[in-house]
Amino acid sequence: MDPASGDLGEMRAFLEVARRQSFSAAAKALGLTSSSVSKQVARLEERLRAKLLKRTTRRVSLTEAGHLYAERADRILSDVEEAQRAVAELDGTPRGALRISAPTVLGTIRVAPAVLACRARYPELRIDLDLTDRLVDLVAERVDVAVRLAVAISPASLVARRLSDDLRVLCASPRYLRRHGTPRRLEDLADHDCITLNMEPVARWTLVGPEGERVIPVSGTFRTSDTMTLRDAAVAGLGLANLPDYLVQEHLESGALRRVLPAYGASKRASFAVYAAPARAAVRVFVEELTRVMKGPGAAGAARSGSDEESSSRQGRQEEKTSDRQTAKPPRTR
Repeated sequence: MDPASGDLGEMRAFLEVARRQSFSAAAKALGLTSSSVSKQVARLEERLRAKLLKRTTRRVSLTEAGHLYAERADRILSDVEEAQRAVAELDGTPRGALRISAPTVLGTIRVAPAVLACRARYPELRIDLDLTDRLVDLVAERVDVAVRLAVAISPASLVARRLSDDLRVLCASPRYLRRHGTPRRLEDLADHDCITLNMEPVARWTLVGPEGERVIPVSGTFRTSDTMTLRDAAVAGLGLANLPDYLVQEHLESGALRRVLPAYGASKRASFAVYAAPARAAVRVFVEELTRVMKGPGAAGAARSGSDEESSSRQGRQEEKTSDRQTAKPPRTR
């Protein structure tokens, strides 16, 4: 072999470092140690007799030679991996590497179960699940399937399969509702402590109901950057929350949370599985499993909670009227 041709493992290690600008992040993605990745890149640079990376204490960046090598190496590695997958799946059995990207919360609650079920059914698959809220580039990052939340997706040369609607739930703990009362109209939200994400300077909830889409300014005494923490704060009685149905389904069923304003549970967004066409066997079976999980009994149960809450809230109102007269505090003032 030509000594300058290198090794695919070294090429893969270099590309991961170049993509993530970090040896430790690349090592984590590859399932290796940082020292192992560093040695592979060093061997590659020695073989090529060129410096590919500029290293500082804070970051790693590409040299001019690194840019040149990365551009060509990425195409070579993609072609090699595609050739390996094509040959491996000649008999129709899903096998080989399958890289999946999904939003953190949706990925944890819904995508991960589909991944585990798919891996159990097809033991020859090697699955890499990346939970991240950034928008990944499927081609540049060699991702096979990306799960995305969006109003609509029209990707060039890619398939976007709609999985499910992004249903929302306005909810609070029974303790909070006993103390502060239950909002009956959207305008009532102004008098309530609303737990929000701190992504924007002014918190607004976009709600879709019988009259269409409404954007409601809200405020409260607790904000967070993490959706799971937001849910936990609602369970703890800190205020009202606007959350994805899949994140609160169990809490609604157990009574830890109670739905309010159930007519405002729709959303213009939906979840999509995005992948290249034609899809190989591993991608097809995973997307089918993911579709089953997203539209299965658990998902349906969450979607039904709005109609169920209508009937249960009527009973709850009678309890609240008695309790609120005894324990209710005046609405939060501004």
